[in-house]
Amino acid sequence: MWIDRKNTDRIEEAIKTRPVVLLTGVRQVGKSSLLQKLFKKTKYITLDKIILAEEAETNPTKFLDRFKSQVIIDEIQYAPSLFRELKIRVDENRNIKGKWILTGSQQFMLMQQISESLAGRIRILNLGTLSATELNNTDLLINRRDLLWRGGFPEIWAENLDSTDFFEDYIQTYLERDLRNILKVTNLRDFRRFLSLLAFRVGQLMNYSEISKEVGVAVNTVKAWVSALETSGLIILLPPYYNNLGKRIIKAPKLYFCDNGLVAALLNINSLESLENSLHLGNIWENFVFTEYLKDGLIAGKNLFYIRDKNGVEIDFIIEKEGKVILVEAKSSERPNPKKLNFSKIAPLFKQEVTSVVACGVEEEGIISLKDYSVYNPLFGFSL
Repeated sequence: MWIDRKNTDRIEEAIKTRPVVLLTGVRQVGKSSLLQKLFKKTKYITLDKIILAEEAETNPTKFLDRFKSQVIIDEIQYAPSLFRELKIRVDENRNIKGKWILTGSQQFMLMQQISESLAGRIRILNLGTLSATELNNTDLLINRRDLLWRGGFPEIWAENLDSTDFFEDYIQTYLERDLRNILKVTNLRDFRRFLSLLAFRVGQLMNYSEISKEVGVAVNTVKAWVSALETSGLIILLPPYYNNLGKRIIKAPKLYFCDNGLVAALLNINSLESLENSLHLGNIWENFVFTEYLKDGLIAGKNLFYIRDKNGVEIDFIIEKEGKVILVEAKSSERPNPKKLNFSKIAPLFKQEVTSVVACGVEEEGIISLKDYSVYNPLFGFSL
């Protein structure tokens, strides 16, 4: 079955205004399927086919000459020579909009090519896994909380796949094969342990030295692995908000994954019951809240931060929106203890108007306004 994706208007707008549009996202997130659904009459070609990728890489001019009108080129990273040729063609006629629609999964390879060849000529959009809103808009009979451990990869829900099997295949084929080859990982056991350690640290400060000691590899190796995972979109490092707030604010980033299902799989959580009984429930809930904010738009994250001072007082997320500040605490329980919320300690640091919100497991849909803050459950869909 097909699951409709929201924010497709941003893709259609980009097609009308930019010569080249690149839709990025991790493997199996549905990039090519979405583009073929939106642009049914557009020529589609994938460089996953080795012979086509070889032709595009060795003779990019001849390869692109065959396309007289709009085309979707899937997995563009397999033919980096195309970027320079695309630059030439775009510069020859900047009035042609939306002819070149590209997708790419290995963003760490793409970004370097784009910065060298297509800067200022391309619109880059990112497609995440399914959001709660997108799943809620289907006819599927689902338990909303299953989204916390099954994740949002479309194939899992559309084909009703066993998520444990799906992620084991995903980890082996993408994380261990693609990333391992690119990073020249010599010890697969170290790399798999590294991935599991990152899952254990979801929602925590990134500490390269500690991870280095636990995995048994050099700090620079850990930094290289983290950088590749981040650039590929599999993990996200959330920056702190410390602008004009003084030196007492912690400045290390916090670690999150692109999808809850991947985190759960790395932690060997394979059912809702095991999640509910897990010590990681709070961290996985926080990861879910975070990714829901990112999935609200195809371009997101620029105004999303966290804050923690050197006394350990923390607000999970800070959103800057329309000149205002939204403080968000992520709590997996239905009724969080008000005494464990830090809004009153952090809000005075800001000069802007501040709104305080708790993203929790409340059973009611929509935003509920209490005395000092509001509560809502993102499993019903993003509603801030």
